[in-house]
Amino acid sequence: MKRLSGTLVVFALCLPWAHPSETPAGTRALTLQQAVSLALERSPEVLLARTQALQAGESVRESRSLDRPQVTAGTGLAYNNGFPLSIEGSAPSIFKIIGSQSLFSTKNSNLVKESKESERAGEFAAGRVRNEVAARTALCYGRLHQARRVQALAGRRLEEALRRQEATESLLEGGKARPVDAAVARTASAAARQDLLVAREEARVLQAELRALTGTADTVSIETRDPLVQNPLEGEPAEEIYRRAVRSSPGILEAEASVRAREFHTAAEKGERHPRMNFVTEYALFSRSNNYEDYYRRFERHNYLLGLSIEVPLFTGSRTAARVARSRLEEEGERHRLEGLKSDLKVEIERALGALEIARGAADLARQDLETARELQALDEALFAEGRVSDQEMAARRFELQGKERALVDADHTLVERRIELLRLTGTAASALAE
Repeated sequence: MKRLSGTLVVFALCLPWAHPSETPAGTRALTLQQAVSLALERSPEVLLARTQALQAGESVRESRSLDRPQVTAGTGLAYNNGFPLSIEGSAPSIFKIIGSQSLFSTKNSNLVKESKESERAGEFAAGRVRNEVAARTALCYGRLHQARRVQALAGRRLEEALRRQEATESLLEGGKARPVDAAVARTASAAARQDLLVAREEARVLQAELRALTGTADTVSIETRDPLVQNPLEGEPAEEIYRRAVRSSPGILEAEASVRAREFHTAAEKGERHPRMNFVTEYALFSRSNNYEDYYRRFERHNYLLGLSIEVPLFTGSRTAARVARSRLEEEGERHRLEGLKSDLKVEIERALGALEIARGAADLARQDLETARELQALDEALFAEGRVSDQEMAARRFELQGKERALVDADHTLVERRIELLRLTGTAASALAE
């Protein structure tokens, strides 16, 4: 009995709830959908992407101001000797107001269009981040659930190994077993203990990662449920899935918006060669201290100007041509990147569908294999009750059944991962996995 108590104490120390750092102040049960929703609300990556999208919106407001009235007010102070000179093109004045309004500018209009497409690209980039965070959170949740299932199986395996070790050591004391048999039993117990340790530590790390993704306090233990992942695209042809993915994938939509933005930027650079027309107005209140009345026959303190400013570029050297050429190359680079993304997406969807089909078959096979193993164990238990099967054979059968259970856990998790991956590729992970 003393030896049995010792082994039970060792077993208790290996259980996950006996780990000091795993003693939570509270427990929170989360489904996969709830975890994804929390991550989309609290993840720093999602919040950063949202902030960057808002910054792109402010850039649109800034570019639109190019086509809106510009009004400045100011004053000037200067001492002149002789002919009254100007300051920055304007005569020194007590008070002046200068206004301008762009009436026609090819460059400005294309810069506004570019900023709008950049804003759309920012929105799609935020959607891409949401899609990635949703998929990563779902994968983390599924792995945590799997690790805990494996931890439970490892705990039962360790319990069985400790029983076998206790029985073998008792037989050794009675001279009915060899020392090597006891050594083998102790090794089996150590191996089972190591498997439990690995599963427990993996679950601990995954729970910490899930806490970080969902913004859950470190003192809260997250309780998982069976992850339910449904993909409405399953069963459809790969070509149809690809077409839908091109229309819905935030990464593809972001790249397309970037291409259009580069097109407008190229057009804006070309606009440097086109005429520009501005409406201008100016008012200035002069002072007599600058001696204007001595140089002009009629002095007027209140001065104003209304007119049109028309500029026609005639020669700008190679500056405009170089900027247009550089913009075209950047546009071409964006097009190549877009085509590369589409090509990679098509191949990845084919690969994901193949992996999903294999995972589905493997899960069905693992489930059928486990059912067969359970039937064989039930048969062996009946034979064991009749004395026709030895204790060692029953132990081997139980060990085999535990292996089949572990295989089913792994196969179910792989199937969930393959479904999540297909959702990520098609850009629907956030909408399909969130609550």
